[in-house]
Amino acid sequence: MAKQQLPDIGKTIKQLRSAKNLTLDQLAESSGVSKSMLSQIERNKTNPTVGTLWSLTEALNIDIGDLLGASPKKNDIRDNITVIKSHQTPEIQSADGLCTLRILGPLNLVSKVEWYEVNMEKGGLLNSDPHSKGTQEHLTVLRGSVVISTEDEEKILEAGDTARYNADCQHFIKNNEEWPAQALLIVHTP
Repeated sequence: MAKQQLPDIGKTIKQLRSAKNLTLDQLAESSGVSKSMLSQIERNKTNPTVGTLWSLTEALNIDIGDLLGASPKKNDIRDNITVIKSHQTPEIQSADGLCTLRILGPLNLVSKVEWYEVNMEKGGLLNSDPHSKGTQEHLTVLRGSVVISTEDEEKILEAGDTARYNADCQHFIKNNEEWPAQALLIVHTP
């Protein structure tokens, strides 16, 4: 199957800015992104960070999907179903490089709920400092097995198992097996 072309974020930002009759200076002021950075983004001379994209979507009052491949909607009419293609899903790596977290949750919920697809190679470790008070994690193992450890407890989870635990303390998830593990992780902050 042929891969889709990467979205032209610069062109989309320029079209959205123009459609809202905003100058570079006005968008820079409302987004907190410098005018020179905006100009570089619009000319595809630089790749913006997720934080920069987030600031721009907030200032333009649009969904991040409008920048990541969905064409701008006429008359601001939204579809009921938003699809984020696999190649558009952001990923982060663990410090050891053996774990990949695909960010599945929408960025506008990040202060309350985050969810990830976690892929861990043999020996992969996700070591986390305490989150905000009251934060809980819910981890469901899809393939393989992992060890979950909090300050005072450790459990082994096999495929199909779910663990719910307080994440407002030092904690980690580790793959001690000889084969890769895959899980879904939900982080809930009250």
